[in-house]
Amino acid sequence: MQTPLVTSLASPTQNQPIVTVLSGHLDHAPAGDTVRLWYGNRQVKALLSIAGDFKMVIPGLGAATDASFSYARQRTRLYLSPGDQLHLTLDFGRFDETLKYTGRGAAANNYLAQMLWRFDAAHPDPGPEQQRTPTTTPAQMRSLTDAFRQRQRAFLATYAAEHPLAPTFQRQAALDIDLEWARLLLDYPAYHRYAAKQAAVLPATYYDFLQQLPRQQLNEQATREPVLRFLSAYGGRLLPDGPLPADPAEARRLYAIATADLGDHQARDWAMYQLLSFQLNDNVAAVVAAYPTFRAQNQDSTLARNLRQMLQAQLRLQPGQLAPAFTLLNHQGRPVSLRDFQGKVVYLDFWGTWCAPCRQEMPALTALARHFAGRDVVFISVAVNDPEDKWQRVLAAEQLTGLGQVQLRSPDSTMPSAYQVTAYPTYLLIGRDGRLRRVPAPRPAAGAETVAALEQALKE
Repeated sequence: MQTPLVTSLASPTQNQPIVTVLSGHLDHAPAGDTVRLWYGNRQVKALLSIAGDFKMVIPGLGAATDASFSYARQRTRLYLSPGDQLHLTLDFGRFDETLKYTGRGAAANNYLAQMLWRFDAAHPDPGPEQQRTPTTTPAQMRSLTDAFRQRQRAFLATYAAEHPLAPTFQRQAALDIDLEWARLLLDYPAYHRYAAKQAAVLPATYYDFLQQLPRQQLNEQATREPVLRFLSAYGGRLLPDGPLPADPAEARRLYAIATADLGDHQARDWAMYQLLSFQLNDNVAAVVAAYPTFRAQNQDSTLARNLRQMLQAQLRLQPGQLAPAFTLLNHQGRPVSLRDFQGKVVYLDFWGTWCAPCRQEMPALTALARHFAGRDVVFISVAVNDPEDKWQRVLAAEQLTGLGQVQLRSPDSTMPSAYQVTAYPTYLLIGRDGRLRRVPAPRPAAGAETVAALEQALKE
């Protein structure tokens, strides 16, 4: 007699590992995309059937973990435990509103779905970001944020009283509410500066709310998405007035503030790592000055090594350095190398058909190519992570293969990574000698500024 599945889940042996399954049905979902699940550093993919169904067997899940489910640019959070047999259903046009789970693991995930719908997505309960105005004072912002946190806490308490939530999940859910509360308070000064066109006058005790956060949990969960989101916002506390100065003493001062706010463990180190990483693209001198302090605090940790490697890669992309070599296939299937254009100015564009801002720049890019037609300027556009058939259709429909425009495709992120591309679109300017001139270069839509940069490169 065959052993029932539930028995193998409850009593796994070395030869019968715990099976974790996510399946689902998506009504009215667009065809042609892939269902994706991320957990830890792993990804699982599945095809969505014509009827809108999918099933994933999730390997290697040894402990409960956060996860992320996505389809056709819609995304939601999950919480998976070993042995879960989770089934989701939704109407794609009302993704967050209709998302529901059944099966083992449903209680925690229905809580996440309902929190998203109630407090994040369509906001039936408006949060402080919807209620604040340019005249909102720090005291008013604190009142709005405290009230919002209390409503979220009340919802968690009511839900937990009615559904079987594991204590570990309840503690994590409570922490996430506190992290969002803190993030909103951290974001307020930057919002006020932007909306009111002047810095907010903060009381001396404004940031005391940071002392209410549970440091042990922050350190234990420093790499979870909600914690990283909070730590990213914390950078505004350290640099309220702009870029990091290129002064080693400044890094020591910021570390002292972060230590007082967060303690001297993982959360503080990840906060500083994110702050310095965000400065790399356009403030590399400041990161060079700050790195010795970061290295001293982190020793030879993964964070220190990662930041060092990113810094070294960024230094190789400073103006005057040789542009990284590459060879890719063009729209006709022929190999094209950067060295093919030695002696010409190259305006290099990283984009994707999936990127709306990239597509918005295309008319200006075509106009720019027309302006420099017949001169020693080559416009190279590299489409990243695009299926070839879709890329070819867009090139043909938008007539992007003329007037000195070279269309290439990078099937993955290997080539863009050599140029430290982390956002799209990204533009660079390479001189006749193959050396970088502007990193980044102004966008095509910048008009006269971009024309002037190209004219200057032609003279050099």
